[in-house]
Amino acid sequence: MNRPRKYADILPSPTGLGESSSASGSQPPSEDLPRRRPGPSVACEECRTRKTRCDGARPACSNCVKRGKPTCVYLDKQKAGPTAMQWLDRLKTWPKHRALILLNSLRARDNLNTVLSEFPQPEQAIEALGTPSSLLEAELMATNPNAYPVLKPIDISVFTQSRLLHPTTNAFGPGKSSGGTFIDQDSSVRHFPDLKDPTEAIQYCDERLAYLQADFWADVAVSNDFTARAISLYMHTDHPLLGLFDTELFITDLVERQTRFCSRFLFHALMYLACQMYSAFDKNAMQYAEPFGQRAEELWEDEEDSCLAMAGAVLLSVSNMGRGKDHDAVLIFSRHALEMGQRLGLFSAHPARSPRPIFETEEDGRANSYGAWGTFNWNVLISQFYRQPILQNSVVVPTVPIPGEADVLEPEGNLFDETESVDRGLLGDTFPVLCRFRLITHGARWVQLPVPHAPDTNLRLSLFEHKYRQLLAWLEILPSYMLRAETSPHHTIVFHIWLHTAILDALRPFIRAQPEQRLQLTTFSASDRSPDAAYAASVNQLKRLVLDHRIHHSASAYSILWHSGLIYLANAMIKQPRDPEWRQYLYLCVYGYERLNRPYRISEVILQGLLAMALRHTDISAEEAQRLMMELKKRGLDQSNKIVEDRVHATFMVDLDLALTDPANASVETVAADFNYFALFQDLVEADQMAK
Repeated sequence: MNRPRKYADILPSPTGLGESSSASGSQPPSEDLPRRRPGPSVACEECRTRKTRCDGARPACSNCVKRGKPTCVYLDKQKAGPTAMQWLDRLKTWPKHRALILLNSLRARDNLNTVLSEFPQPEQAIEALGTPSSLLEAELMATNPNAYPVLKPIDISVFTQSRLLHPTTNAFGPGKSSGGTFIDQDSSVRHFPDLKDPTEAIQYCDERLAYLQADFWADVAVSNDFTARAISLYMHTDHPLLGLFDTELFITDLVERQTRFCSRFLFHALMYLACQMYSAFDKNAMQYAEPFGQRAEELWEDEEDSCLAMAGAVLLSVSNMGRGKDHDAVLIFSRHALEMGQRLGLFSAHPARSPRPIFETEEDGRANSYGAWGTFNWNVLISQFYRQPILQNSVVVPTVPIPGEADVLEPEGNLFDETESVDRGLLGDTFPVLCRFRLITHGARWVQLPVPHAPDTNLRLSLFEHKYRQLLAWLEILPSYMLRAETSPHHTIVFHIWLHTAILDALRPFIRAQPEQRLQLTTFSASDRSPDAAYAASVNQLKRLVLDHRIHHSASAYSILWHSGLIYLANAMIKQPRDPEWRQYLYLCVYGYERLNRPYRISEVILQGLLAMALRHTDISAEEAQRLMMELKKRGLDQSNKIVEDRVHATFMVDLDLALTDPANASVETVAADFNYFALFQDLVEADQMAK
């Protein structure tokens, strides 16, 4: 039988204690209360984490001294506040990729108070800044924010309903701006926020152009005003990226009718491209493009070796690509410019051991530097797209300094001079950065070359990773004006587009479909540090770059130089339909080409090739693909001006995965030719499914 439990008697409190406490607020004698365990009011963070008793000594408590730490970290919760403590707790306890996003938000702002006021709760920062697709992407964002900035989430529903995924209204008929310059009513340039007035893009780039006499240079009948505006459009848009000549020297001689830094050949080649660009504003400009191009090719036959001839040859290469001319012309003019530079001593396979050319004047040196580096950059760029041995096997680099870059051969220190550069007002500072970028990527071209006796995959991956690290380190010392921002000019965005297309190309040979077969990078700490994860991180950056460029920059509708971003993003979306937003981003590329189809005929065949790939690899219907092609054709000038020209030619790569093993069958022409076959096949499959 259980006995009832005995409890101690409850004794009354000491006499007067209750009255004394309530009356005076004094504490009871210490002997009547339990003694408080002595200890510091604030423990160091190391002891808090280990849950050990801390004596609070400074600069280091006794425990940390025993552990060999010279100092301790003390955080007063009351002074820090609950918000800071929440952030600290999340940084310590959240999964690594989410914690790195919080760390990025701290590093991107001036001080802690700025972050805490913007995001009182850490979860708000994650919601606003998004979550990376992998631990490696989070690591890249944290350690290389210039190349991999944190991407804020976008509302995909708003994106889907935007004009970006719909065709431009086709109301063929000229409209007149307030400035007196004709801009077509259906010009897509009217819809961009960077132009309050569409004529801003074609304002004179230099007031001296008001005195231009076009008939001194031109064998095509054009007005002085049109010529000045067309040249200005090129100067504002493509010249910061091509940098083929010194703008100050060129415009001076152009206006003063001198032939030292301007020539009739260079003038006609420039107008060939400029008229194509200008047709995005006024379709009538296209009637001058072909005559200028034909005359430029005639003048080329009598050109002697010079930096001006090199610049004109590259412009012919660019223009013929946009017009979809015979691919031999694109490659041959580019190659001739390079060979001409070699004869002039501007290129060498071993520039460090080759003597620099000596020029009579500083102006001659500048002109030749621009011609050499512009030619080099263009050859590197098209070798990436054409995969032709005539270009890929070229190993020569310029022997002259990069124009506008401070002491490019100095091995230590910042590579860039933040002071005023050569003719900064017209050319800007993008070109010297592009030259350095092309020099780095040129050194990694072997990754895709089908060379005999190539090293095994693991060694090639190790060599690539070294070059990748070199590129990332260089990007972290970029000058501020080359970083992505809402106010960045279009050529800065195009540089970052080119950056990530080059990274995707270099990574492509190491991508593996099956997770268990994936290779590992060795110099990153993320557990998923595969080439596949790095590839996905660059695809995410490219998605945002293409989106931003199409939203904010009118040049996306009249410059052909950025279209590589469309090809590479479309390839990623077609070959990776696991991306839940693949269709929206594929259509972003489709309508990007729809905008470009008016000035550049090549857009039509490129889109046909991409849609042929989509029919083969995705669930897009034949009806939808044919509708998209019809919308694109309506934007072409053939529909309005009834221009009849030769068939469009394009032999650069459109199926980028296939290009690794079979470049001949991966070209735009070859893949586009399969469009009707795949459309018919898809129709039969859909009919069979309906019958069942």
